[in-house]
Amino acid sequence: MKKSKFTVLGIDKSKRYALAKIFILVLFGILLIRLGYLQIYKGQEYEDKSINNRVRFIRKEAIRGNILDANGDIIATSKIGYRLNYLKERSTTPEIIKSISELTGYSENYIKKRIKYGEISMYTRRNILIEDLKEEEAHKIFEKIEEYPYLEIEMYYKRKYLYPNSASHLIGYVKKISNREYENLKDQGYSEKDIIGKEGVEKNYDSVLRGKKGYQYFEINARGIALKTIKQKPSEKGKDIQLTIDMRLQTFMENEFKKSKLTGSFIAINPKNGEILTMVSYPTYPLDIFSSSIPSDVWDKILYDKRKPLTNKSIAGEYPPGSVFKPIVAFGFMDEGLDPKEKNEGRNAIYSIGQWSWKSWKRGGHGPTDLKKSIIESVNTYYYKYGHKYGSKAITKAAKNFGLGEKTGIDISGEKSGVVPSPEWKKKKFKQGWYTGDTINYSIGQGYVTVTPIQIARAYCVLANKGYAYTPKVVKYIISDSDKEKIPSKKSLEVNYPNKFYDVMEDAMIGVVEDKHGTGKRLRTKNLKIAAKSGSAQNAHFKETHAEIAGYFPVKNPEIVFAVLLQGAGGGGSVAGALTKKFIDEYQFLYHGIKKEGENDKRKKN
Repeated sequence: MKKSKFTVLGIDKSKRYALAKIFILVLFGILLIRLGYLQIYKGQEYEDKSINNRVRFIRKEAIRGNILDANGDIIATSKIGYRLNYLKERSTTPEIIKSISELTGYSENYIKKRIKYGEISMYTRRNILIEDLKEEEAHKIFEKIEEYPYLEIEMYYKRKYLYPNSASHLIGYVKKISNREYENLKDQGYSEKDIIGKEGVEKNYDSVLRGKKGYQYFEINARGIALKTIKQKPSEKGKDIQLTIDMRLQTFMENEFKKSKLTGSFIAINPKNGEILTMVSYPTYPLDIFSSSIPSDVWDKILYDKRKPLTNKSIAGEYPPGSVFKPIVAFGFMDEGLDPKEKNEGRNAIYSIGQWSWKSWKRGGHGPTDLKKSIIESVNTYYYKYGHKYGSKAITKAAKNFGLGEKTGIDISGEKSGVVPSPEWKKKKFKQGWYTGDTINYSIGQGYVTVTPIQIARAYCVLANKGYAYTPKVVKYIISDSDKEKIPSKKSLEVNYPNKFYDVMEDAMIGVVEDKHGTGKRLRTKNLKIAAKSGSAQNAHFKETHAEIAGYFPVKNPEIVFAVLLQGAGGGGSVAGALTKKFIDEYQFLYHGIKKEGENDKRKKN
């Protein structure tokens, strides 16, 4: 009998069947393991992918809160804006550039530059071509967007400023979050597409103003058509904030700066609570343009303007204080034992130490001078003498007691500290010793000492309140639909000088305005007692001195402390005094119904 083929090969029929069964079992085992892997181990992942294929998610942006002035008038609000995004990063062709140019009306050169140099989101990789499309342009592109797969119209809430050229530094502006800002803020709920505050209260109160985003999950079919909403949460509008700023006074004073071609700062603050009614930094800059794409010619004009419109001069401008520093220096002298009635005899035209001499501003001198006269007529030689006698430490101690050399803590960003010098400071800064001449200059607010206008305003609040001052602030309320939260005022300075020091200084500062020799005569106002000190500070960058004046009114129950710095404007009493007088008249009318002397118009108090 012939043997089976399988037997010859060493495998009989029964073994063949066994191997086949094993093979089938292994195959099914592999399939079961794979099935288990897919359904159990990877089941949730693939379920999520399946859901993602039929479910779409959209984020609902929140409407930014409004900014109101002290009278409840809207300063900033929100409206729908549109931007055009390019979806191919930097990659392009001449045909694409031409088609986008024809669609938008922008030149091919502009489109080419925007694709090459435009901002690309680190995460979405969108390249922003046109940041601020007009509404009619956006709708025109919407109608044809399917023909341009490399373009996208993005809607967002755009900021609208009702006073676009006013209070720029104070209000600030909003703009798309930068990549660096996103990295710093992503853990606080910010996304890479957010619009955030960049300066002023828009920045400092961004977390309050921005609101909370909502979302919507909806099911789509194979053609991408929405079938139904699965889950959604509405966005929550941001809270409103109400400022302490009176825009009637703010715009009035900015117009006065413009008419008189002045550059600098004007601050009016309520010493009873630190609320700022007016804070001008002039020139301003256009908020509506800064909130979108800035044309290069506009940017160049702002950037190269010698008046530095981007600097908030009220809180970041550091200037020599000049003679508005003298009341503070006088406190230092009195604290060292100076009798305010002690007279500095002689002509007081020159003060000499050995071969060195320092002159008075008044030719021929002021004659015998006590503290009161030194303030009224701003007698430099008086401060030279007692500065030399009591030394720089007495001046530095008083300056720091009045809050100079440190930030006031105002609720907008960008504040500078100024400089209160000392021998130790000079040694560290310049590797030089301190000379008597340094003290002489220091005593009249010149030399190394610098201050910001907001620091002077707070220091004069100490004088007005006779011993204390509140932290300056520009926001009064945070407002939601159900609540109006008042921002509390906080004392930030308390100075322990005897009451008689304040009485002596107030009497002298009243004389600055009312005495026939007073340097602040321009402030005289019928039936209103004002205390003030004017000053002029030299600066190497300007032909004329800085014009300065600071003070408060009414003397018995101060409502307003003012501090003024005008760059290179000349005399403090004449130029800064004249500007301040315009504010006083306008304030008296708006808040007390008192018209300017000789004014016969019938305008009504708001």
